[in-house]
Amino acid sequence: MGQHSYLVRRGARYHFRRRKPAVYKCSRPISIALGTSDPVEARRLVRRLAVKWDELNMLMTPKIERGHLTIHQQEALFRKGLEDELARATAHVRAPMGSAQPHAGLHRIMEAAYRIVARVPHDAAAIDLETIEAETDETWGGEEFALLCKTLQHLVTPMSVSGIEAQKALQELGGPLNEGTIREARSQILSGYAEAHRRSTLLDSEEVNASGRGIMALLDDAIVGRASMERNRPQVSSTPAPQPVTATAPAANQSAPESIYAFPSDLRFSEVMHEVLAELETERGWAKDNGQREAVCERAAWICGDKRLRDWSAADAQYFAKTVAKFPSDFKWGKLNKSGAMAIPFDEKNIPSNTGKERNVRTINRDLSILQNVSQRLAKTHWRLKYGDRLEVNFNDYNIRVEDDPDNPDRMPWTPEHLQALYSLPLWQGGGGNIARLKPSNRPIIYMDAAYWLPLIGSYTGLCREEGAGLEVDDFNFDCEVPYVVVKKNELRRLKNKSRARVMPLHPELLDLGLQRYVEAIAKEQKHVPGVCTPVFPELWCDDAKYHGGGKKVPSKGGRRFYAIAWRYIADATHALMPLPETRDGKKADYHSQRTYNQSVLAAPDVAEKILAMHMGHAREGTGPRKYDRRALALGEVKELRERLDIMVREMPIVTAHIPRQKTVQLLHIRHRSRVGSAPGRDAQRKFCQ
Repeated sequence: MGQHSYLVRRGARYHFRRRKPAVYKCSRPISIALGTSDPVEARRLVRRLAVKWDELNMLMTPKIERGHLTIHQQEALFRKGLEDELARATAHVRAPMGSAQPHAGLHRIMEAAYRIVARVPHDAAAIDLETIEAETDETWGGEEFALLCKTLQHLVTPMSVSGIEAQKALQELGGPLNEGTIREARSQILSGYAEAHRRSTLLDSEEVNASGRGIMALLDDAIVGRASMERNRPQVSSTPAPQPVTATAPAANQSAPESIYAFPSDLRFSEVMHEVLAELETERGWAKDNGQREAVCERAAWICGDKRLRDWSAADAQYFAKTVAKFPSDFKWGKLNKSGAMAIPFDEKNIPSNTGKERNVRTINRDLSILQNVSQRLAKTHWRLKYGDRLEVNFNDYNIRVEDDPDNPDRMPWTPEHLQALYSLPLWQGGGGNIARLKPSNRPIIYMDAAYWLPLIGSYTGLCREEGAGLEVDDFNFDCEVPYVVVKKNELRRLKNKSRARVMPLHPELLDLGLQRYVEAIAKEQKHVPGVCTPVFPELWCDDAKYHGGGKKVPSKGGRRFYAIAWRYIADATHALMPLPETRDGKKADYHSQRTYNQSVLAAPDVAEKILAMHMGHAREGTGPRKYDRRALALGEVKELRERLDIMVREMPIVTAHIPRQKTVQLLHIRHRSRVGSAPGRDAQRKFCQ
């Protein structure tokens, strides 16, 4: 039995005995009874078990061994590649025939070539064009790019560092040997090769020459760092360009301090913020900026001195958060370097007192959130750190915790009594025509448009202002068992989040007031074609309707235009009849307060949370509601819509019973629609709710 070292005999029976490899925590031998006393059968069984043992060992060893290299091992392999290639890249300096250096462009090509082959496996047959373009940019000329491709074909290939070479280098370090670590070791060695050629271009720099160490100075990270900054520092011209009033230019003979960033930039925050915001809109699918994000970035630039990007740090985020909270809520900022307070450099002594007008905590957090997104984007370029991957300028570190106070809510809801007062205005009872809709008339008439319908839709559906203003004709379906409206992203506006996309059953009061007749009238007027975007409230989107008497222009489009030409006058007229509910700090109920009203009246003890979430367009919590609750798909949408409509009819007070029902739809000219004017004795444009 001597030839089978794994076969042992105990008494009359044979056993298979093996010791576990050293990578296991315990290396005690394992003994398996073969259940036979026949030596021939035992030899056959032991051969099969030995093969199975080796297969299992090969399978389990990579899983037990560490699958990555430590920081020190990575550094050692990188240094090995750096030293090996640096000797070859600078061999001409010590050559007996002279020390003429090759063109720096050749080092650039070799550096890029090594970085490219590090991206592909060592046995890759070819390198595709996409991989090459990933390591080049617009600064590469056609001839230079062609030379790089030739270099990758004949000089620097994926086998420049083979898997066997990487494995050998890893063995010398005593690191774990498996497919992942060998691949990582090869990448580190090739990165060292590329770095060697980058450093070779610094051989004639002042820092290297001043060290007196020659080529050996290129192994010193501190010297190389200073030499790189010297090479990248812009030259000072004899006629320097004038600096912005907010910036202080450094002296011409003053050397810039070493930056913590990998790519220190002398650009200022105000010079890059527009480009960054545009990139964020594209990458994250943001709605077009209405000026808010740009204004927040200008405030940050102004308060922090609009320094060069290389000089920003975590302290600037902290200073901005602390300082912006000192400004009163009604402070007029102006435009950076152009108008208002921000036309001159910031001086903390000039901050006015905010007694009684403190900035809302949520507003401050919103500003910090916008700047956090900008900082995260800059962390990929100008604010990328030399070492580590943390976010240096972290505005989220200074967010203020908001605790809701049930006794002092952020927004007061409308009450049924206030809504009844709202719908008792002449606009719904019968008033004048253009800009006299809130005034009594000798020939009263009720016109239908956004001013008439948007408040009603908000009262009975809880849609926010932008959702209601962006409804299309195709969003309504009246020819079904339960008439409904679809709230979705469309050509007019986006939704706040995915949860806001929902189907809303229409309350019978809306149908009784003539909503279907109005939508059909708009479809006929606008010559609606199914599948083509046709706004239900065209006066809020039509460019022809943004001007009124005297050629005066009204704001933007959609919900903002509705607020400017209709809602503030309607709310002011209601406040004159019955003072609007308000919070302790004087914030009165607004259009969005109708969402608070909807949530409040529907939140009866027997109404499920998911019904409220579906009605309001809120995200549902828990795996079950989010992943598995598909009641509409399982039992049909009609049943679900009927259930929700029954709850709406049961719980919602009827606040429109006193509105006269119209048999026909009266439409003003599109330029005059929704322009309601102030109520008698009121001037809402200048004295809103006063």
